[in-house]
Amino acid sequence: MTQDVTQAVEVDAPPDRVWQLLTDPAQLPRWWPDAAELEPRVGGRIVLNFGPGDVSGEITTWEPPGALGFTWIPSNMPGVELHVSFTVDDLGDGRCRVSVVHSGFEGAPAEARESVVGGWAHFLPRLAEVAREEKA
Repeated sequence: MTQDVTQAVEVDAPPDRVWQLLTDPAQLPRWWPDAAELEPRVGGRIVLNFGPGDVSGEITTWEPPGALGFTWIPSNMPGVELHVSFTVDDLGDGRCRVSVVHSGFEGAPAEARESVVGGWAHFLPRLAEVAREEKA
């Protein structure tokens, strides 16, 4: 199956705070990778460390606090290049919706998409939880 993976979560935090959690290398490990490097600009480099494997890529969209996109090149899948796009929509009252689209599965093994589906189902709620903890 090569269909895009699309998931979303409502977050009890304003877009500016969520943007920090999405883009600050010191904040990212609180909810997602074990470690992160990120150059905050289009064309900047991103590296996400996930224990047994790393993901590297290039920032393709940088529109604070509403849109972030980057290529996703997993170290354990030579020749595979996926893409991740986040959008942050302000819902008012200090809340927002974070949507992610993970795409480009045409050349990837089937297990790559399965892994991404499970990964986002785990990590997006973690993002919401970390944002909510800070607000309390």
